[in-house]
Amino acid sequence: MSGIDYAARFEGFDSDKLFELEYPNGQDGRTDCDAPQEYVEQMLVVLADWRARLLDGSRTDDADYRRCLDSVREAWLQYSFRWTGGPDLPYPFDLPRMEAQR
Repeated sequence: MSGIDYAARFEGFDSDKLFELEYPNGQDGRTDCDAPQEYVEQMLVVLADWRARLLDGSRTDDADYRRCLDSVREAWLQYSFRWTGGPDLPYPFDLPRMEAQR
C-alpha cells in the first residue's frame, strides 16, 4: 500500500472550513469567494488520485475513500445552500447511525 495518508488530508473537512476560507477574517471582513471552490477542486484531485490507486489495486482503503468522498459532498452541499435567511437545513443530511440501519 502506498505511503500517502489520503484520509488525513480530509480531517476537519466540512462546510465550516469552506466558510472560513471565504471569510478569513470573520463575517465582517473581506471575502474570498473563490477560495472554497478552489479548495474543493484540490480535494477532488486528491480523491481522483486515490480512486485510481484503489482501482489499480495498489490501495485497499476503499471505506476511508468513501467516507472522505461523502465528507466533500456534504461540505459542498451545506456550503452551497447555507446563507443568512435561507432554509433551515439539517447538518449533516445523513441519518443518525441507528436510523440508517432500519
